[in-house]
Amino acid sequence: MPRVSRWSAEDRAILLKMVREGEPEQYIRDHFLYYDKYGVQHSMSAMSFAQQLKQAMVEAGEIKQKNLKTKESLQSVYTVTSTGRLTIYDFQHRTGANPHQEFIMLPPKGRSKAWRIVPREATKEAN
Repeated sequence: MPRVSRWSAEDRAILLKMVREGEPEQYIRDHFLYYDKYGVQHSMSAMSFAQQLKQAMVEAGEIKQKNLKTKESLQSVYTVTSTGRLTIYDFQHRTGANPHQEFIMLPPKGRSKAWRIVPREATKEAN
């Protein structure tokens, strides 16, 4: 269940205005007070400040949020054939590789599990 923000859109607009005017973060955080369930007064935490500032910037249209589902749907899926070959049909478009350019597959480094495909010229220069 999503958490409800303590601060409204109007509060975030005030926060963004204070940031633009150059007010120190601690002063702004002390300006936005809230009471916990025991009635004790607290100032805004640094994490809440960052979250509310980002949300205020989104609401003001200064930054855009990307939909993560579209990124997942744009990912290409490649399959390995029964002979062990991998065909990457959009490799030239994605990497800008030239026709007949040669690549070498390097094993993972350290704790990584990702194999790397690098141009053959890059490995010659390193040696």
